[in-house]
Amino acid sequence: MKLPNGPLAALLALSLLSLPACASPPPKTIRSADAAGPEVVQIKLPMSNAYLIKSAKPVLIDAGSPKDGPAILAALKAENVDMKNGLILLTHAHGDHGGAAAELRRATGARIALGAGDAPIAAAGKNDELRPTSFEAEVLKRFVDFRFEPFSPDISITDSLDLSPWGVAGKAVVMPGHTPGSLVIKLNDREVFVGDMMRGGSMGGAVNPTQPHEHYFQPDLERNRANIRSLVEGGAEVFYLGHGGPVDRAAVIKEFKLR
Repeated sequence: MKLPNGPLAALLALSLLSLPACASPPPKTIRSADAAGPEVVQIKLPMSNAYLIKSAKPVLIDAGSPKDGPAILAALKAENVDMKNGLILLTHAHGDHGGAAAELRRATGARIALGAGDAPIAAAGKNDELRPTSFEAEVLKRFVDFRFEPFSPDISITDSLDLSPWGVAGKAVVMPGHTPGSLVIKLNDREVFVGDMMRGGSMGGAVNPTQPHEHYFQPDLERNRANIRSLVEGGAEVFYLGHGGPVDRAAVIKEFKLR
């Protein structure tokens, strides 16, 4: 099947967004626990992905859209995970990644960590200016730029955050690009959670999710490309994305012409 792109993909995506909400698929293990790190579970939501690192003190990466709280809580229950001493770690504050953060904090007692540069977005409960990278993105913009419950992070990250207090051999690193405070979470130099640095496939990852593409919205394409290059040059092999994915190193190098 040929990957839909451009206006066709936009129209298909809008069709999906107009459908009644359906149950999210069950959580899926995408990384098994081993000597290098804990199990990682993908929580696929209607508009984005969240990830659960099942460490001694669990780490939830991203919090979906405003209506995704119940689905995420159900996934935590299915995985028998108690987030009371855990961390809600947001790759960025846009409404499809931090939209249910405040609700999840109330429900679980977990703390929220966010890049300092995204604090104004979180406090406003509204995305900053979304700058489309294509006509497809122009069409989609009005349907994905929604308000969410404002919140303030418990942990504001200005440079990096060591995740060892939560039992994770890794760190969250500030890499401004998609937003002023965007974070990349590195479990090691090989596995990275990059949020919206890129997207996988089309229609929110419903088609060809392992094929990387430029994200629909980027305020600074040059800086974002530099971030991607930096991660590749740093040895990243697997990229876990906010939409679609995961994608591998070879595909990223080919798509973004890094060699």
